[in-house]
Amino acid sequence: MYLRQSKPISEKGFTLIELVISIVLVGIIAGVLVPIIFYGTEGYRQQVARKELVNRARLALERMSRELREAVPNSVRVSTVNASNDTLEFGRAIFFSHYSSITGGSSPYTLNDDTGLAVPSASFIVIYNVSPDDFYAYPSSPSTFSVAGVSGNQVSINASAKPHSSTKRYQMCESPVTYARNTSGELIRYFGYAPGEDYKNSAADQNILIDHVSSIRFQYSSGTLSNTALLTILMQVKAGGETMNFHQEVHIRNVP
Repeated sequence: MYLRQSKPISEKGFTLIELVISIVLVGIIAGVLVPIIFYGTEGYRQQVARKELVNRARLALERMSRELREAVPNSVRVSTVNASNDTLEFGRAIFFSHYSSITGGSSPYTLNDDTGLAVPSASFIVIYNVSPDDFYAYPSSPSTFSVAGVSGNQVSINASAKPHSSTKRYQMCESPVTYARNTSGELIRYFGYAPGEDYKNSAADQNILIDHVSSIRFQYSSGTLSNTALLTILMQVKAGGETMNFHQEVHIRNVP
């Protein structure tokens, strides 16, 4: 019997030089791809953050504009707290209407609405307000009074003397509204306080409208009998190295 001698199995593999070359090539490819992927991802992240911030800024401007269009006539005032003209305050009306008469010999007086609409409940009623000074002089204001009660189309008014308006218009007001930027770059909306009170200490609601506000400035023109008042909002937001400027103009009715 003859035994056939098998041939040795050839064992093939990478040489050290081939392995080193492969590692170098992989390193070069990774060195090229990683920055592309990183910067592409970072650019996308910044684009998403920028878009979100722009949307929030536009929503904040729209919120302020919408409320300003419902402002009590001649109640808008601009003041300086942390920077020039950085604070805006106005009375927010929830109902504009017309009355036929105000009756009664002493307080509380009764206002009779003649529009046929049910008058909503509110804390204050404003009759013929001609200036911010009058509105914020509450409780001694000649135009802003507390509401004793509402029943159908009648409003009971607490006043030292019978109110009067040559136009017979009035507004129901729940509270003033203040928009102010703090030193942390947050634009705060203050609500739920009486006219003339300090908004920071008295407002029941204090909510952040938008952050990352590097500056905001309000410019107000009270208008004339033939032209509506105009409020201009200049706001700058800054985040992630990006700075964006926004400009908004709001026309306000000032006929008392």
